[in-house]
Parts: sequence; C-alpha cells; structure tokens
Amino acid sequence: MKQTERKHLAIIEAAKEEFITHGFLAANMDRISTEAGVSKRTLYRHFESKEVLFVSVLTIIQESVAENVKYEFDSTMTLTEQLTLITRREADILYSTYGIPLSRTIVMEFLRQPELAINLIKDLYSTKAVTDWFQQAISAGCLVNKNLMAMTNIYISLFQGLLFWPQVMNVLPNSEGQVLEDHIDTIVSVFLASHMIKEI
Repeated sequence: MKQTERKHLAIIEAAKEEFITHGFLAANMDRISTEAGVSKRTLYRHFESKEVLFVSVLTIIQESVAENVKYEFDSTMTLTEQLTLITRREADILYSTYGIPLSRTIVMEFLRQPELAINLIKDLYSTKAVTDWFQQAISAGCLVNKNLMAMTNIYISLFQGLLFWPQVMNVLPNSEGQVLEDHIDTIVSVFLASHMIKEI
C-alpha cells in the first residue's frame, strides 16, 4: 500500500472515531489530523471540508458492507432458518460495523442537513443483499411474488423498529443475547406470516 493510501485510510479511521465520539458539529479537524498522524494540510488535501470527510466515511463503510455481504438462497434450508441467519447477520452489521453511536450521528446530521440525507439515503444501509435474497426466494416459488421494494421496506421497518430506532433514540440498549434472538424471531415470523407460500 502506498504512503498516500495509508494516510487516506488513517484519516478515515480517525474521522470515524471522531464523529462517533463528538458528533458532526463538535468534530474537530485538528483532532482528526493529530489522531491520523498527518498534518492539517495533508488532511485538507485528501478531504476539502469536514462535510466531505463525513460523507466519505459513510460511503466507504457502506461500500465495504455492499462488497462483503451477499445472501444466497439455499434450497436445503427452510425460509425461517435462512431469514433468521440473514437477520442475525444484519444485526451484526448494524451493531458492529456502523454502531449505534455512529448511526445516531448520521441521523442527527440528516435532520440538520436534509439535503445531505437526500444525497446519501439511497446508498446508506443498502438493502441490496436482502432484496436479492427475496428475489431468489420468489423465483424458487417460496415467497409471494409481490413488489420487491415493498417487501424490503416491510422487512426493514420490522428490523429497524425493534433493533435500530429504540437504540438510536436511547429508549432501549443494544439488543443482545436472548433479547436479540427474540427480536430476530419476531421479525422473521411476522414477515414470513404474510409473504411465505410454503416451507421447503
């Protein structure tokens, strides 16, 4: 890896921690450059503003998730088994990759800058992997052939209603252990109750 690439990655990692710890408004470019081990001049050569850096952090995280997360339909497993594994993986991505603190920062910044939300919302928290699995299940004759976008929105609404919004709003702590498993079971059972044709 070239030195320029190493510096770029160091800046991204330092910025992610800065945004998580202090939020967007209080995030400080001086602290980011110090933590990344680069001069402020180098920092601004890579990212012209704090806004650009914030968007870059979110975009890089999402690109990494999109590249590494794919769900293949498995005809040897039931829909319940498969969707349970998928939902557990999605929860892990939410809590381990994004993290609730960073998610909270994202939501707050979207509220402060609606135009930022418009530009990013189509890419953040990409549901392509889940939607692709739904399409495969439909093609296998196991899910009702409904509008894919509507199906995905219903699933995401269930998922976020139990595992995202209560945590982002500080109503409930991150779900873990048996609580997490119970929530996953609820998401899967409620979704499949209205979309499953048959078990395989």
